Amino acid sequence: MKKILQEFIISAALFFCIFFVTLQVDWMKLFRLRPTIVGDKLSEWVWKVAESSLWKVNNHDVCVPIDSLVYEMCKANDISMADIHVVINQDNEVNAFATVGNHLIINTALIKKMENESQLCAVIAHEMAHLRLGHIQSAVRQQAVITVFLVLVTGNGNSEMLANMTSKIISNSITRAKENEADEQGARYMYAMHLDPMEMANTLETFESYGILSYLMDHADSKKRAERIRKMHFQKNGPYRRILSQETWDKLKKACQ
Repeated sequence: MKKILQEFIISAALFFCIFFVTLQVDWMKLFRLRPTIVGDKLSEWVWKVAESSLWKVNNHDVCVPIDSLVYEMCKANDISMADIHVVINQDNEVNAFATVGNHLIINTALIKKMENESQLCAVIAHEMAHLRLGHIQSAVRQQAVITVFLVLVTGNGNSEMLANMTSKIISNSITRAKENEADEQGARYMYAMHLDPMEMANTLETFESYGILSYLMDHADSKKRAERIRKMHFQKNGPYRRILSQETWDKLKKACQ
């Protein structure tokens, strides 16, 4: 009995070690494979599950200002608005995140917490950078292979279960290096639209001062991330602009109460 137990423990340890190593590799990129129908279907499943949990906001005072900020960011950085799908979610968690299908989710609690439009733009720029840098797509390609592996090993092909699990894995696939890339690229997006790129650093520090354990603090120390931003060199590009009027900003914040 003891020998059987030892063999079971060794087998289980080997399985999880192999599984963990497999998670770290983008197999499709490694073997230069094109995205498959598995990856496409996986994205559809993940978004279907994610969308079902959202409480979408359609309030004009919320959607129009956010659309204006996203439009200005896309215009300044030569990004097609059609490539970015913004969803405002009624939620008390201070959070925003990028997910499959080029969707960018912004919770109303986060908007309410922002002190000014530059901070909000910093959050949007960070998440947009994740999308544009291919961080989400890379995670989907990686997890497509893992999903097939799990189905073969467990025999469980329940699509909703796989989508829920994969959504969490994709979120955890955003590494420290990818967070730093998104911070830096987000700062460049802000600079291009004549907003102070250092607001990216200020936003990281502000979130830490609030003690908010959100996406901004999941993978790297916010102080170190802010320091990286402050070491970036930007030439002066004139006085920084304001996109929304004070009245519009106040209406936006009030609508998110």
